[in-house]
Amino acid sequence: MDVVIVGAGKAGSLHYRAYSRLGRSGVLDRTRIRFVDPRERAGAELAALLHADGLPGNVVAAREKLEPAAPETAIVDLCLPSRTLAPALVDWWRAGYRNFVIEKPFMVPQELAREVGQVLASSRAVLVRNYLHSRVHATVRELIDLYDLEPVLCVTNFSKDRRADNLRGRGASADGLPTVYEVEMPHQLYIGDDLLGEARSLDHAEDLDPMAGEDGRLRLGEGLLVGRAASGAAFVHYSNLHHPAVVRSLDLFCRGRLSVHATYAPICEEFTDIKAGVILGRGDAVLAKQLFTEDDNMHGMISSAYHTLRGGTGGRLGLDEVLRSDGLIRSAIAGGPGTGPGAAAPAVSAPRTDLLQEWVVDSFRSGLESGTGRSFLRFLEGRQRARLSGVLPSLDPARDAVPGRGTPGYAVRGALVR
Repeated sequence: MDVVIVGAGKAGSLHYRAYSRLGRSGVLDRTRIRFVDPRERAGAELAALLHADGLPGNVVAAREKLEPAAPETAIVDLCLPSRTLAPALVDWWRAGYRNFVIEKPFMVPQELAREVGQVLASSRAVLVRNYLHSRVHATVRELIDLYDLEPVLCVTNFSKDRRADNLRGRGASADGLPTVYEVEMPHQLYIGDDLLGEARSLDHAEDLDPMAGEDGRLRLGEGLLVGRAASGAAFVHYSNLHHPAVVRSLDLFCRGRLSVHATYAPICEEFTDIKAGVILGRGDAVLAKQLFTEDDNMHGMISSAYHTLRGGTGGRLGLDEVLRSDGLIRSAIAGGPGTGPGAAAPAVSAPRTDLLQEWVVDSFRSGLESGTGRSFLRFLEGRQRARLSGVLPSLDPARDAVPGRGTPGYAVRGALVR
């Protein structure tokens, strides 16, 4: 099958790297991969990969300039900002294409919802979620099954320094630059959904994301989502996009004083020195741990999508599934209920960090047993007036400095990694 990658920037390079690996194993012909990007050139990362593969790296500016091919048998991989995915999906479908790979949860404008539904009903589409294909995530799922874990709180922290990308306009659309809720948060939402069950309510959305910082420099800042899954478990998703270190952490607090800490490997090649691992603990005791020096979740994701679409079975994506994620992201951006048709309408509070603290404290008092609950409660109360950017990143044990007593995160980290 032909593969058309729409978007020759960072996401396009990450996807191509995975397709290239499939090509080396004989699964596909790399010469049948083509690129469409309005800039009519490959980004630096993609250009380097194509050069290494001995390919010309021709990029056309629009679909109409592609060489004639059978659109009904081609795979269109949309590596685009979340706000532009729905219009692009409809446009390629109108041109006769029927096989789609779509990057993570995406937003659907109200005026396109009906047509997006028609596209999905008459096409085969795979909504790709790369972290669900990681060895880290598989290990977390295995531990949940093996120890019959009952999660009551999931805390994720996906942070990195994206300021340079922001200045280059990465992810920009006609509506402007993406908000913090459209970069890492979609990944965090689907991780939470996979571990806890579908998100039922969004109870608190905090946008610490002014596009210009106090120093006047453009930035893509911080965001926070707090809510509950249908299972009753709570989730806290935090992202800081001007944090100097790369963090991809998951903390899963469960009944019986059991807790899981996981660190996902970043998908970008320049961060391959960051290791991935999983720890299961009860109080001070480590019950299980595993370290991964390599975890190519992007390859697993693309391989699964390609074989699904090539095999002719599966690849059916429903509009309801798309609109559920759309509703959560859109309501966080708007600071109010979801506005998309069929979207959930969670109540989103005013941005108050003290409300978040009270909310999490109440969750622990009512839902967690002693031990882990008390240690995390002391940690939160000790940081009642601290900025969240100083709180949640300290949960990650991969930080360079190991905190001592009295430093943020000591109680939690001690319980997880001692």
